[in-house]
Amino acid sequence: MELKVWVDGIQRVVCGVSHHTTCQEVVIALARAIGQTGRYVLVQKLREKERQLLPLECPLESLAKCGQYAHDVQFVLRRTGPSVAERPASDGAPQAPERTFVRASLPVKPRPASTDVPRSREPRKAMTFNLGPVGSGELVAKGRWRARAWEGMDLTESAGTVPPSKEELFQTVLRQQERLCSLEAHGDSLETDLRLWEHGRVPSQEDEIFFLEQLVRRNEAELGEEEFWQSELRLEKECERERQERVRSLRASLEDYTQRIYELAARTEALQKEIQWEMAERAAKGREAPGPSPADLEDMAAKMKRDLEAKVKQGTQLESNLASVEKALEEAERNLQAQNQELEELNKELRQCNLQQFIQQTGATVTVPPARPEEEALPERGDRELLAQQQHGGQRP
Repeated sequence: MELKVWVDGIQRVVCGVSHHTTCQEVVIALARAIGQTGRYVLVQKLREKERQLLPLECPLESLAKCGQYAHDVQFVLRRTGPSVAERPASDGAPQAPERTFVRASLPVKPRPASTDVPRSREPRKAMTFNLGPVGSGELVAKGRWRARAWEGMDLTESAGTVPPSKEELFQTVLRQQERLCSLEAHGDSLETDLRLWEHGRVPSQEDEIFFLEQLVRRNEAELGEEEFWQSELRLEKECERERQERVRSLRASLEDYTQRIYELAARTEALQKEIQWEMAERAAKGREAPGPSPADLEDMAAKMKRDLEAKVKQGTQLESNLASVEKALEEAERNLQAQNQELEELNKELRQCNLQQFIQQTGATVTVPPARPEEEALPERGDRELLAQQQHGGQRP
């Protein structure tokens, strides 16, 4: 595979990169390609966030961890300082390569003892790696982290195997102390970068929380839609039940109508047979006596139609007369009731007159007890008979 790395504003492509290729190998290849010695670090840049890769970390694995943001990731090669070979020495004597507990260098190539004049020291391309913190950057583990914070390679070759003198050793110790101070300063800067990077992760967590909240809201909306569709399903089931009941009722009605149709068909067939029998009988009679002509039949039909219309008119007239008679009957009933009331009043007056006449004839005072209903009915009947005889001009026996 290929890995694109930005070097001094120019994009370079490293070929033959696999998932097992380390950051150290990529940096060495790029340093050899550009032909510059020094200390380099490989930085992974995602938008405005940067992270320094460790020497043994695989860039492709780090790229795969970014997921959908892998297209936005950029790898940048940065030069952090000169190599040890490029530093000015206090004297012109050749220097041996440094071997300290914070530096991993290639072993010195042995040279056979000879009397040749040692060659001048030619610096080669050297690459070292500034490692990031392996922990959370706590100050308690700072010393332990400093002990294994620097891992890299200084690709240099020694000019000879001359044993160093005391002054060279003293200068080497001074350089190591300076290097240790620079490493401490660099470690502090890395801790600051680590804190900034950890703080920079908060927005991504907030974005994840926001995404999860959106997912929860979407799930709630889907649940609400599910409840709505469940209610719609219940309504549809009820409607389906009503439709089934209606279908059953329609089927029952259809069976009833079918039965009636069968009955009507049987009745029609019987009527047809009866009509055929009557027609046959009439045909037999027609052979014996000539039937009427079509003109006579039309005249008879017209006459029957006129008679029917007259009967209809007569019926309507009779209905109107019946209505008027009913009205007159009601009025007569009302008059009869009024006359009955007047007759009752006259009967009462007549009884009083008869009673006064009887008192005058006998000359005695008689207390009239309250009349019983039966006794009152008898004089009323007698008075009615007397009144009827007077009207007919007869005499009472």
